[in-house]
Amino acid sequence: MIYTITTNPSLDYTVEVELVMGQVNRTKSEVIYPGGKGINVSLALQRLGQETAALGFAAGRIGQTIRDLLDDMGCPHKLLELSGGGQSRINVKFMGEETAVNGMGPNLGEDDMARLLELLRGVDPTDAVVLSGWAQSIPFYVSILQQVVATGCMTVLDCSGEALWQCLGCHPFLVKPNLLELGSLFGVEDLEYHEGVELARQLQHEGARNVLVSMGGNGAFLLTEEQELYFATACTGTIRNTVGAGDSLVAGFLTGLRQTGDFGEALRMGVAAGSATAFNDWLGTKEETLALMKQVRIEKTRAPGAE
Repeated sequence: MIYTITTNPSLDYTVEVELVMGQVNRTKSEVIYPGGKGINVSLALQRLGQETAALGFAAGRIGQTIRDLLDDMGCPHKLLELSGGGQSRINVKFMGEETAVNGMGPNLGEDDMARLLELLRGVDPTDAVVLSGWAQSIPFYVSILQQVVATGCMTVLDCSGEALWQCLGCHPFLVKPNLLELGSLFGVEDLEYHEGVELARQLQHEGARNVLVSMGGNGAFLLTEEQELYFATACTGTIRNTVGAGDSLVAGFLTGLRQTGDFGEALRMGVAAGSATAFNDWLGTKEETLALMKQVRIEKTRAPGAE
């Protein structure tokens, strides 16, 4: 089982509109999806045929709508009702543009955190746990990782900034920043591939075991704890949507790793899955992912300076 954790899920209202500020705007089309990085990973995993469950929190009627949409999509979940009440957030995303308005969402209480940790006591060594998205409480993220790492299961961390720094001491199996996030961690702008590899090694020095870095149209690379460096070329196609592409990369990588046990093939499937989503209005399908895998070329070397 692959569990995903989304502490602040959303209802994503995605619209196509020619936006003019200061006027009433009418949409050309609109669609509503359940959102949040962990939920995206679970939905992408489900599409790739993996057994998954989305865990986390939801609040109020909006939270119930998120649950209902997941039920309609056949995605197993357990989103706990927040004890403090309120409503889960709504995000507004504009099709064809890198523009979104993301809600804040309700705050987590100590009781909420304890209930989720109790829920995770059922994790065993054969499982994987994906923790992704903005951390409302960094100590809570650390507590989650400490608990699940102790079970011996595979852990994946996809967050940024201080939350990522604080969680590295838990030695997650995989961390997945994009190139911009990786550069931001070290105060480096306009990061290039080879510089990224060096900074990925720094993340390993801080506790990460394997580092997967997405580079958009330049592909992706994986630096393993054995200092093997895998580079994957990007797929060609028309970008229609970047929301969920990184989450699909994670889902594809885990699917490939579980199916083959090979890092190179896992990276190939990850890049293809991310591209399938980027070339769609929403998450890509298994068929599209398998077709795009034929485009991805994998290069394997030893990391520079590795003994």
